[in-house]
Amino acid sequence: MRILALLFCALLIPSPVSADPIKSSFFTNDFFGDGYDRWRSASYTLFLGFEGEKAGGVSHDFRARAEIISPWGARTQPTDDDRPYVGMLGFGAFANDRYGHLDYNVGAEILFVGDQTNVADFQQGFHDTTNIAGYLPRDMPHDHIDDKITGMISAEFARSYTLSNDWGFRPFLAVQAGYETFGRVGFDFIWGGYSGAERYVRDPVSGFLQPSSSSRSVRMNDLSFLAGVDYTYVTHSDFFPGWSDVEMTNDRIRMRVGIQARIAKASVFFGLTHLTKEFHSQHEDQTIGVLSFEFPF
Repeated sequence: MRILALLFCALLIPSPVSADPIKSSFFTNDFFGDGYDRWRSASYTLFLGFEGEKAGGVSHDFRARAEIISPWGARTQPTDDDRPYVGMLGFGAFANDRYGHLDYNVGAEILFVGDQTNVADFQQGFHDTTNIAGYLPRDMPHDHIDDKITGMISAEFARSYTLSNDWGFRPFLAVQAGYETFGRVGFDFIWGGYSGAERYVRDPVSGFLQPSSSSRSVRMNDLSFLAGVDYTYVTHSDFFPGWSDVEMTNDRIRMRVGIQARIAKASVFFGLTHLTKEFHSQHEDQTIGVLSFEFPF
């Protein structure tokens, strides 16, 4: 969905030059990718990173996010073969540090899902007010998942390798248990200002990385290029409830490429992530766009 209000949130939150806190943000939207409004429709994720002086020396991040997962509503994707509508709000905390040569990110999130989040009302109201075409959760005959408060615990472990002064290679392994339970393995190539950071945060939808360390502000002046791929095996998902006839896929792949550059005083990142099918009757794969726009005051 073309949710401009979420985009404005991404644009207007300033990026601090100091290290307390360190902000990283991701705005994803299906329209920016393949031009539609479906499935992994839109999300906004904000990280606030902190050094470890007040946490026993362990650096950490707080994460807040909102996401819309919608059916397609197109003739090529029949109503009874499409996934249920999901609106969600999540809040999490993660230890994000390094032990020896191993980067680790371990934490938990509480997630509010269903119409109790008012995400569907926001989406409907936005389209009704602006007359911009898009999915209308109150008008279209697709099922919504039930209200629920759930959560997850997760861990990701990575090793950063320096291939040259500007190139980095970062393989990783991740596991999660909760509203979605899965194992994941993948890698990222990083070139330019993003490379060599002490810590990174990862967008849960697109898989893109951003630095989350005190040296992050120097990347405002640098060009960065990111590419990555990961494979996920999902064993459980609350987003495909038992009452739905739609059957999720266990195997999923994300492939991504993006670039960050300085434009005037702002740091702009744009990327594309290709997502393979998440349910068996899904008409086709999906490509979403990812945007981050930050500037210091």
